[in-house]
Amino acid sequence: MTKLTKADCLRVEAAARSAVGRTYLCSPVCRKIHLCENGPIHEFDIYADGVVVGGVSTGTLKTSGGNANTGSCDRACAELLWLSLWEGPESRVHVLTDKSLAEWLVRRFMGAVFARSITVYYYDYPGDALHQVGVLASSARTSAAMQF
Repeated sequence: MTKLTKADCLRVEAAARSAVGRTYLCSPVCRKIHLCENGPIHEFDIYADGVVVGGVSTGTLKTSGGNANTGSCDRACAELLWLSLWEGPESRVHVLTDKSLAEWLVRRFMGAVFARSITVYYYDYPGDALHQVGVLASSARTSAAMQF
């Protein structure tokens, strides 16, 4: 498992953004946005006004030594917070390039009730394919419907 350079991460993020664009029939961009009037600014890796907002995480669940990668897990969880705080009408998505991390994230928050649903995807970079892993739902009845 080779650590990605910043340039590699930006290339993967761009490819994942493009895959989301194909899925949601839009042209998302990376954009820094105020969460609300006079609120904090966050850079969303995926943004298409009125359509979709989200993040891309290129971290892994495990380090190259096989230990838990707490930094990647924390960043993936933090993106859920930012998406939860977003007040716009856009669909919320979180795209992870490590399938194990995507599955862990959905399992971790299974049963939690989010203000608005967040769809979690695994992006297979070599295959340029976006796969839905689960939905962290906004009602207790359907929370975290897993699809893997």
